[in-house]
Amino acid sequence: MSLDDRMLMVTAYWSTNLTIRQLALLCGISKSAVDRIMKHLGPLPALQPRRRFAKDTVLIVDGTPGSRM
Repeated sequence: MSLDDRMLMVTAYWSTNLTIRQLALLCGISKSAVDRIMKHLGPLPALQPRRRFAKDTVLIVDGTPGSRM
């Protein structure tokens, strides 16, 4: 899988309720491959430096239960 596809899978994992098994079927790879990718790339988006916004920027956070679909 390309890095783009692996990061898309990580994003899908964190933003949906799909299991490792479901992601493996969806991506056409083994469960162990998904597990290795998640262990390697899963934490990376959280380790990126925080982006600074202008002082007058308005940020909207959607926390409704339906937003995770």
